[in-house]
Amino acid sequence: MNIKVLPQDLINKIAAGEVVERPASVVKELVENSLDAGATNVQVEIENGGINLIKITDDGSGMNKEDAELSIVQHATSKIGSQEDLFNIGSLGFRGEALASISSVSEFCLISKTSDSVAGTKVTVENGQVKTEQSGAADGTSVEIRNIFYNVPARQKYLKTAVTEFNHVVDLFLNYCLAYPEVTWKLIHNNKVVYQFPSARQFQRIADCLGDEVAGNLIEVDLKLNNVSVKGFIGKPQIARNNRKLQYLFVNQRPVNEYIVAKQIKQAYTTLLSKELHPVYILNLKIENEKIDVNVHPRKLEVRFSEPHIIYKTVYQVVAKALDDNDLGRQVPVEDMKKFIPVKQVLSSVQSRFPVSNIRIKKDFIQPSPEFKKASADFNKIMQQTADVEGLREGGESEPVLLSNSEEGISREPDKDFKILGQVQNSYIIVECAESLKIYDQHATSERVQYEKLKREWQIGKLASQKMLLPQNIELVPAEAQLLDSNFSLLNKLGFEVENFGNNTFAISAVPQVLARVDLKELVFQIVGELIEPVVVEDKISKPVDTILKMMACKSAIKFGDQLNELGMTALINDLECLENQYTCVHGRPCFLEYRFGELEKLFKRKK
Repeated sequence: MNIKVLPQDLINKIAAGEVVERPASVVKELVENSLDAGATNVQVEIENGGINLIKITDDGSGMNKEDAELSIVQHATSKIGSQEDLFNIGSLGFRGEALASISSVSEFCLISKTSDSVAGTKVTVENGQVKTEQSGAADGTSVEIRNIFYNVPARQKYLKTAVTEFNHVVDLFLNYCLAYPEVTWKLIHNNKVVYQFPSARQFQRIADCLGDEVAGNLIEVDLKLNNVSVKGFIGKPQIARNNRKLQYLFVNQRPVNEYIVAKQIKQAYTTLLSKELHPVYILNLKIENEKIDVNVHPRKLEVRFSEPHIIYKTVYQVVAKALDDNDLGRQVPVEDMKKFIPVKQVLSSVQSRFPVSNIRIKKDFIQPSPEFKKASADFNKIMQQTADVEGLREGGESEPVLLSNSEEGISREPDKDFKILGQVQNSYIIVECAESLKIYDQHATSERVQYEKLKREWQIGKLASQKMLLPQNIELVPAEAQLLDSNFSLLNKLGFEVENFGNNTFAISAVPQVLARVDLKELVFQIVGELIEPVVVEDKISKPVDTILKMMACKSAIKFGDQLNELGMTALINDLECLENQYTCVHGRPCFLEYRFGELEKLFKRKK
């Protein structure tokens, strides 16, 4: 086949594949054009998540007829004119590709007018045909995009649901609202105003976008080191999330994804947050234009620093200083706190040195009788009904519900030939079997049992629910509230009863029975953190549902350090023995280690 030059329309469609990924990509390019034009008011209007309509209206400088016609020509731009300009970019856009690419894959209409013009200019593009005419218009620019990818079916089929696409638009919209608090913003979806933010100071804009609870737990950062200005707010540890959705990083007011900068910020929180939690922050790095390269990727979400080590070091120092100045940087590391010995363990250690009658050492290893095992199963049934397993732990503390009998999906009979020898460090259960010695990790074992129970409940209907004495109100940030609101059917099947009170606040009146004693706010944050889009509720367990069930199993499981009595240990081992998959917890760690007596004899040199 001979080499030939591609037609311009096809070139534009190819370029659109890099620039226009989904409706949110279009919103990004058009909003950046508005900001570069000096707009103080930007309105974003979409329909059906942006699939049917995207319309951006601004009060920026506008364009005359000549510029309006050139704006849809590939590589036509007013933002750079020489090679030197390319390495000193002060605008958000500069490539001159966006409008050409967008107009090639949609029904496109642009209306623009400058303040010194009597009339505006209207440019329409459909199926590659361009039409220009005079039009009445307000000062500024309005760009209307209809039926994105209508002429590229291969791209259209990769669009997600309207709700998912809308969530992507919301996420992008909030990024620019936070980066440009001085601008007035409005977002309309399906003719309904979703967000409307007047021009404000940054702190007020954060409260508007992320809610009063987040805003009330922020620390202001405003420091310049090494010619790098770091300005914005960082969150106190108590509002940290199990995801990175509340991390907003800007470089010269440009939203960016910068993994190493994010890592440096997380590093500053090392002594304050456990590894699975992520700090909240809204930070803008102001750096000389010639020291950053934004011409890395067509979507302009990545930047390259000429002196990266200085940037990373500065960000860490500024965030660490802000935490330290607020008496947060000198606290005991979370990981070190785990090394502290609980009071019960200290007392137990002291008691073990003296012949006290209640020492928890098995003096005889009598095989539990069948009557004992039956009593254990019956006891477990009662505990399931009350969700308060007193007696499984020493001291009558509350304990998570365990599996009982075959009605919960147990697929085999438990091993009847075992006896409990005892519990070590309130964490491991030692069991003698017919041919081996087993050491059970009580948390991993309980986690597996709980996971299988939750899966079974999901598949046969819904998770057992427990009413709360008083409903608890929880405030979420707008993006989280949107996700929660679109997943009510999922929450109901998980055992929650939730009501939307408006203003991103939800009242929870019932929770899954197994999680009745878990911190509710943290639980809701974690569930929302696992959601990306509305989950289709069906008996089959989808990937997001499975992730949530695993998280719930972990939270409701017996913990390391929980002291169990013989009844509790027997019930737990019985429940695990009834499962087909009994070898690992939901994270892949072993539930038990098994040592054959023959292997032990070899280890003790009694057998070759």
